[in-house]
Amino acid sequence: MRKKAFLVSLVICLWGLAPPSAFGVSREIIRIMQQLDTLQQTVQNMQKTIDTQSAVLRTLVEQVNDNVSSMRITVAELQKSSQKNLAETDARFDSLTSQLQVLSESVDEAKSRLAKLNDQVAKTQNIIQTLSTPPPAPAGQPGANPAGGPAQPQAPALPDPDTLYKSGVSYLTGGQYDLAVEAFQEFLKDYGDSDLAPNAQFYIGECYYAQKNYKQAIEEYNKCLDRYPSGNKLPAAQLKKSYALQALGQKTAAERELRSLVQRFPNSREADLAKQRLRSLRAKSR
Repeated sequence: MRKKAFLVSLVICLWGLAPPSAFGVSREIIRIMQQLDTLQQTVQNMQKTIDTQSAVLRTLVEQVNDNVSSMRITVAELQKSSQKNLAETDARFDSLTSQLQVLSESVDEAKSRLAKLNDQVAKTQNIIQTLSTPPPAPAGQPGANPAGGPAQPQAPALPDPDTLYKSGVSYLTGGQYDLAVEAFQEFLKDYGDSDLAPNAQFYIGECYYAQKNYKQAIEEYNKCLDRYPSGNKLPAAQLKKSYALQALGQKTAAERELRSLVQRFPNSREADLAKQRLRSLRAKSR
């Protein structure tokens, strides 16, 4: 600034000493110097503005970087939490599926027992009528057979199928899985051709599944599928087999069983559950 003031004073002095013809040129020089001074001042102001805006921009960029880092951490935590919740949901879903299977079967059993009670009532009435009829005269001594020889020992009676089957279901629902397996295996040994045999075989698989013995559970589910191809537990056995395969990490085999179930039993409740599990598996693979 002092340099500029000196130049201006010098110009004024020269203007005073200059001849009149040089006055016009001196005034032009002064005007140019003033414009240069104004321009320089403007440049300085612009530089200050740019510096201020640059500082603001740097602050904004730092804030954006901080927000992005925070968002990444939040997204990672949400993803981890979602995966954990999904795994817990699948476990609860499996447990609820087993409980629904048992409850549904209990309803069927109650209907079957009611029908058998009606038959027993009818048989009891027949027995009462028979007892009211005078018995015939004894043909021989008590304890002797018709040929006169000693009485033959009677064979031990088989356990009642309803009681045996009901015991297995009670053990299963009570979490006594080893006792449930024994009861169902004994039931299958004596009544393997009965209507409840597919259910008993399926519940053996459920016992092993509940104990996380997935390999043995798959074997038992396969027995249900192979030995009772017309049984009512085919969709349930195939569904739980796929769950066990998934628990063993055999994702491809599990998906194959689920797709087969949907194709074989499209109108079953298990098919709807299979579709839900397929969507869950696809979501996890993304």
